[in-house]
Amino acid sequence: MSGQWLAKQTGDREVHVAPLDDLIVHDLTDLCPCGPTPRREPCGDGSGGWIYTHHSLDGREADEA
Repeated sequence: MSGQWLAKQTGDREVHVAPLDDLIVHDLTDLCPCGPTPRREPCGDGSGGWIYTHHSLDGREADEA
């Protein structure tokens, strides 16, 4: 397992953070089989955007804690 993560802007106010070289290829949408966790973040102009954190299937989060 590589332990590396990808952060990619997928929309005007949407970013997905997903593990690389996981047991599956993550679909950078909120419909990914890993069940990504959405988090609303404020933007500098007073509006908000979303960060979706995907969950690894290889368990790397346990090793990173």
